[in-house]
Amino acid sequence: MSHTNPSAPAVGDSQDADVEHVDHIQDIKAAHRGPQIEAALSDEQRRLEARIRRKVDLRLIPILGILYSIAGLDRVNLSNARVAGMDEELGFNVGDRYSIALLVFFISYFIFELPSTLSLRWIGPRLLLNGLAFSWGVVMLGMGFAHDWRVIVACRFLIGVFEAGYLPCCLYLVSTWYQRYEVQQRMAMWYMINLFVSAFGNILAYAIILLDGKHGYAGWRWIFISVEGAFTIGFAFIGYLFVLPFPDQMLATGHKANFTQEELEVVLDRVERDRGDADPDKLTWCKVLRLCASWELWVYGFMFITCSAPIYAFAYFIQIILKTLGYSTAVVFLLCAPPYLLSMLTTYGVAWLADRTRLRMPWMVLGAAMTLTGLLLTAYHFDNGVRYFGVFLGVAGCNQNLPTIVAFQSNNVRSNSRRSVASGVQMLFASLGGIYASCTFMQAEYPTYRTGVWCAVGTQFLLIALVALMWWHFRRMNRRADEEGEVIQEDPTFRYTF
Repeated sequence: MSHTNPSAPAVGDSQDADVEHVDHIQDIKAAHRGPQIEAALSDEQRRLEARIRRKVDLRLIPILGILYSIAGLDRVNLSNARVAGMDEELGFNVGDRYSIALLVFFISYFIFELPSTLSLRWIGPRLLLNGLAFSWGVVMLGMGFAHDWRVIVACRFLIGVFEAGYLPCCLYLVSTWYQRYEVQQRMAMWYMINLFVSAFGNILAYAIILLDGKHGYAGWRWIFISVEGAFTIGFAFIGYLFVLPFPDQMLATGHKANFTQEELEVVLDRVERDRGDADPDKLTWCKVLRLCASWELWVYGFMFITCSAPIYAFAYFIQIILKTLGYSTAVVFLLCAPPYLLSMLTTYGVAWLADRTRLRMPWMVLGAAMTLTGLLLTAYHFDNGVRYFGVFLGVAGCNQNLPTIVAFQSNNVRSNSRRSVASGVQMLFASLGGIYASCTFMQAEYPTYRTGVWCAVGTQFLLIALVALMWWHFRRMNRRADEEGEVIQEDPTFRYTF
C-alpha cells in the first residue's frame, strides 16, 4: 500500500468534482480496512507482523518508560525528602508551604502541556523528549543545593515547564506505532516501569538518606543530587540514542534506526488497515481550534482527572498516611513498595483483558470502584491492617485506570492532528488532577485529610457518570452511522469502541 497522499483534482474542476474525488479516495481506503481484511491475512504475514511488533516493543517501550519513571520519582521523592528532614531545614512544615510547592508545578505543567505536544512532530521525538528530560534533570540537581523554601518552589515551577509535554508526547508517539487493540497493553508496559520505580523509589530514597552528612550535605539533599539530578541527566543522553521517531518520518527521511524499509511499511500498513490514518494530515491553528471545540475531547480530559487526582494524592501523601499508623520512618519507606507492586500486576492484567475483550468501559468502572473503596477504608477504618489494605486497593485502582482511560481516548480518535490535540487536551487534566489533590489535601486537616479523601472519592463517581454518558453517545452515533450512513471523523468505516 502506498503511503503518499492521493493527488488533488486538476485546477478548474468544480466543487462537486472535488467532493466526488474525496469520496472516491475514502472508498478506496475503506476497502483496505476492516475485520475481514485482518481475518484474510496469511499465517506467514501474521508471523512477520508479530516479529516486527516485538521489535517495536523492545525499541520503543523500555526507554520511554525509564525516562518517564525518572520524572515520576519526583512525585515520590518530594514527599520522601519532606519526611527525611527537608520539612525542618527549609520550613515546609509551616502553614501551606508544602502545598504551594506542589501547586506551582501543576500551574506551569498546565500552561505548557498543549504547546509541547503540538510541537512534537515539528521538533521530533528524539530531540524534544530527551531535551525535556535533560532540562528537568538540571533543575532537580539544583534543588539539592537550595537553602530557602522559595527556591524549591521556583525550581518546581521550572520542572513543570519541562515535564509538561513528556507524558502526552509519549502517549501520542506510542499510538502511531500500534493498532487500536494493541495500545493499552503497550501503555501498560510503559507505565509499569514507572510503577516499579515508584515502588522501589521509596526504598532507594531511604538508602540515599543514609548518606546524610557526606560531603556536608543532608540526606534529603542527596535524593535530588544523585537520583533526580545526575541520574536523569545521564539517561537523557542514553535516550537520545534509543528513542524512535514517528514511523512515517523514519520512512520518509531514510533514517530507519535498524528497521528495514519493509518493516516500516508493514507498521504503517497495519495502522492504515486499523484506522486509516497512517498518513499524517497537516496540523494548522484553524484545525487546532476546531478540534478543541469538540466536547468529546474534553470528556476524555475529565476522565483523566479522575485517575490523576488519586494517583497524585497517594504519591504525595502515602508516606504521611502510613506514618499516622504508628510505624517508624524506615518501616514506612518499606511499606510504600508493596501497593505499587500489586498495581503493576493489576495494570497489566486489566490491559491484557481490555485488549482481549476490546472493551475499556467496564474496566474503568472496576478501577473506580476499587479506588473509592480503598480511599474510604484508608480514611475511616479503625484497624491499621485494613487501612493498609485500603492503600493497596486505592493505588491499584487509580493506576490501572490511567492506561485504560488513555487507550479509550486513543481508540476513539482518528487522524494524526486530532490525536495530537486530543493527547494534549487530555493531559491538561493531568495537571488539574495534581492541583486538585494539592488543594484538597490540606495541611490543616493533617493527619486525616478527610476533605481530600472525599474529593478524591467524588472523582470516581464522576468517572462512572462519564462512562455512562459516552456509552450512550457512542451507541447513538454508531447506530446512526450503520442505519443512516452518517460519517464519523471523516471516515465512513470508523466506529466508536466501548
